Amino acid sequence: RMLVRGLGLGVVLFLLGVVGSSAQLQTYNHPELDWRTIETDHFFVHFHEGTERTARLVAKIAEEVYGPITSLYGYEPGEKIHFIVRDHDDTSNGAAFYYDNKVEIWAPAMDFQLRGTHDWLRNVVTHEFTHMVSLGAARKMPRQLPALYLQWLDYEKEKRPDVLYGYPRTLVSLPLAGTVVPNWFAEGVSQLQRTGLDYDTWDSHRDMILRTAVLEDKLLSLTEMGIFGKNGLGNERVYNQGYGLTYYIAHRYGEEVLAKLIRAMKTPWRLDFSGAVSQVLGKSEEALYDEWTAWLREGYRQGIDSVRRHVVEGVLVEKRGFGNFHPVWSPDGTQVAYLSNRGRDYLSQTGLWLLDLRSEKRRKLTGEVNSSIAWSPDGKKLVYAKQTARTGQGSHYDDLYVYDLERRKEERITRWLRAREPDWSKDGRRLICVVENDGTANLAVVGVDGQGFRKITSFQNGEQVYAPKWWFDGERVVFSVSMEGEGRDIAAIDTVGSGFAYLVRTEHDERDPFSAEEGTVLYYSSDRTGIFNLYRLDLTSGEEVQLTNVQGGAFMPSVDGERRLVYSLFQADGYKIAMLDSLKTIMPEQASYVSPFRDLWAETDSTAWDIARFDDNEVPEYPSRPYKTIYSQLSFLPRVILDYPQHLKLGTYFYGSDFLDRVSVIGGVAVNGILDTDIFASFAYRRLYPTLFVEAYQQMRHSTVEDVDYRFNLLEVDAGADWRLGDTHLLRTAYVFSRYSATMAFEEQGQKIKFPYTYHIGNAVQLRWTHRSVPSSVLSEIVPTRGRVIELRFERAWQR
Repeated sequence: RMLVRGLGLGVVLFLLGVVGSSAQLQTYNHPELDWRTIETDHFFVHFHEGTERTARLVAKIAEEVYGPITSLYGYEPGEKIHFIVRDHDDTSNGAAFYYDNKVEIWAPAMDFQLRGTHDWLRNVVTHEFTHMVSLGAARKMPRQLPALYLQWLDYEKEKRPDVLYGYPRTLVSLPLAGTVVPNWFAEGVSQLQRTGLDYDTWDSHRDMILRTAVLEDKLLSLTEMGIFGKNGLGNERVYNQGYGLTYYIAHRYGEEVLAKLIRAMKTPWRLDFSGAVSQVLGKSEEALYDEWTAWLREGYRQGIDSVRRHVVEGVLVEKRGFGNFHPVWSPDGTQVAYLSNRGRDYLSQTGLWLLDLRSEKRRKLTGEVNSSIAWSPDGKKLVYAKQTARTGQGSHYDDLYVYDLERRKEERITRWLRAREPDWSKDGRRLICVVENDGTANLAVVGVDGQGFRKITSFQNGEQVYAPKWWFDGERVVFSVSMEGEGRDIAAIDTVGSGFAYLVRTEHDERDPFSAEEGTVLYYSSDRTGIFNLYRLDLTSGEEVQLTNVQGGAFMPSVDGERRLVYSLFQADGYKIAMLDSLKTIMPEQASYVSPFRDLWAETDSTAWDIARFDDNEVPEYPSRPYKTIYSQLSFLPRVILDYPQHLKLGTYFYGSDFLDRVSVIGGVAVNGILDTDIFASFAYRRLYPTLFVEAYQQMRHSTVEDVDYRFNLLEVDAGADWRLGDTHLLRTAYVFSRYSATMAFEEQGQKIKFPYTYHIGNAVQLRWTHRSVPSSVLSEIVPTRGRVIELRFERAWQR
């Protein structure tokens, strides 16, 4: 009996990057969602119930930016692009799936500590559409051919005559991509978008991250700018420096240069962006980077000279981690509670920490807290929001929790309320918080027991509110607000929803209000000098003074009864917690700052595009229809493989799905000159609670031993369902059929004789439970250092 060892299909799956059940632990099917479709001249917009306003606005914005973006790059997509609008989780993101011809948009507006505040939908729709257009203009091959693979498979040498080849020992796979653009430039042009639109701008947050990196010699190298896979701050620097360098190119050499660089990458043999830079600008990519960084260093050091000579930032009381936020004094002034991502790699991984200033000891109270925090009036409890629970359909919503310091116990007080950023009233009975739906945020009041929920604002056009704080009278609330999507202001409103009034409203960004001294004084953060600093406003006299003078940024102030101030201080290595024991006044000349980017800012004709002045309160009533399954075109990744024993094998991978990814197929085929074949295909159906699947694998091999020709045919088909049992649990139920057959061919007395036979037929029923709880980190997929993976498998087989 000839044995076939090693192969095969496992290698094929590995090279393609197809992963198993652990990846399936990351998604839910959401069969409860009722989807509809809007069709416009250039787009389809698919949305589910509850996202109608966002979907209509996405359609409007996409059509408005179509002309400006496509005209810049001289490229129009060959077919309508599909936008998918989602609001079934409290998350915010946008993603362009370029080769799938679709863009996913999450309705909640982004509130990210490393980014400023802009019109979320205007920004994200234009950003992702710019990806689709710019990458299309750089494409070397048809979109249905994303890449081709050159592969080499080598095997251990086997001495037994009944073994065809040994286990794989060499796996080399070289992909040749159909679109080659470095990450920094791809993200840079999508942030720049188009002069005159200004849906994303070089704001104070962008400037802060780049400025501190320059001043503290922590700029990413050109090579590092081309690679993600860093921690949260490192990944943002790829975006940040990419935007900064692209901005420099556009304003120093002309916006049309961006399109020329993109089109230069269309050349089939060009895989190095430096060649495009040399062709367009007459210098290498490295020379351009050196020119830009020299300009940055000189500009930032000159522009911040006065600040550096008069720095006022206090002392650091939390240095570890790069995401330390929302410090708040305990009522008795002995402790500070705050969020920190100490020991973690991403800003979303903050936990609740407590610093006792008497003993200088810190302890972590609970993990995965993702909003501002507040003390109860008696100092015995803390309230905050987190996303640890899920609905029956798998949605993850923000809810309010209370931590009892005496009992050291956490209690959830709301259920799927989508509430965040709570503050505790002075009478100890109510909480003010932010709730969001369909991309619009509102203020709401709820009892400390989770009962008596009611909204006190009725925004419905994408308005955003942040960080509400009770006034001392218990009848008013002060908060940050972004009505038109650009920057923030500070306003107040009473608890019955009337008396809305701005307290601080300028052309600058004012945020993080903190009411003190019986409501007569307001502390907040503002970027009026170009750098975020903390300010004190006397609401009686109107006197306003600057309290910090930092090189990075100062945010989220909290002041105790002795006028000691704690806040979040941004430095080159992230956000820290700092404290000022006494408050002094900073004079305007001491805080003078000029960004080098201001020299590049030219007066642009904002009327160049009619959409530069827009009113998104007026949204067309686009007709919609029930979503019908629409399939993307199959994509193919051709393969050229040097396989055993030095045979050339040709084949392809292929994949495709509908645009909601509810039906998908992925597979591959390869064959060599002696008709050895590798075939696999996996079909998934995700319209129900469990994911139904069918997987098929076929392998054929030929061999000759002592004048006898053998053909082996190995076939396996798996069918079953994957059941999500929670965020970390998956149950697979499957039936497996396998059939191994062979044919012997030899010559006997001048006649050709073929002898087919089947040497294995298998039937099996499988149950496989997988538990995977490995926290995300830079290396979690390679060498996880925490968490666990457990798999239990039961299989009953009938074989002959």
